[in-house]
Amino acid sequence: MHDSDNLTWGPLPVRPGALRWLLLLPLTLVFLPLWWVVWVVLAICLHCVAPVVQLIVDMAPRAENGAIRMLDATLGRIPFVPLWCVTPVALVREGDTAYYQARVDRRIEKQTRRVETSQYRREYHRDLELGAHYFRGAGAGYALRIASEQGWNLHPVLRSHPRRRLRLRHNGRPRPDLRAG
Repeated sequence: MHDSDNLTWGPLPVRPGALRWLLLLPLTLVFLPLWWVVWVVLAICLHCVAPVVQLIVDMAPRAENGAIRMLDATLGRIPFVPLWCVTPVALVREGDTAYYQARVDRRIEKQTRRVETSQYRREYHRDLELGAHYFRGAGAGYALRIASEQGWNLHPVLRSHPRRRLRLRHNGRPRPDLRAG
């Protein structure tokens, strides 16, 4: 599946301070709102096409995976928070592995609790997408290792890219209670 020693699955390199403060912060402040407007407009357009796609999927049930892949190939390729985006917290915490590990731990634990406490095991609770901004300093290998310990695996249909995002799916089974016994 993956080799956690591989550089692809490890932490992303620390961005130089001048690049973060002089280029990425102004880029984020100016272009991120425009980016979000374009993303929302594209989502609305795809939402208008969705009824037609749903009719096709209803008539040909095997087309469902193709419809998911088509949606992934369009809207999934455009992240809501782009990789060049940098928040003030990320500026200060750049290179702080412990911060990013704690952030990954919190996010995965929160989503795992949602899956395990959901009465009907809703499908949307079972999917988890972690953008690179969550695991930047810890690495995709760390995030996948922590997630797999809590019942998460790489998504069977949607692709993950360890430098951009991890797409995970929970197996739906509750974790064994380690405190009992």
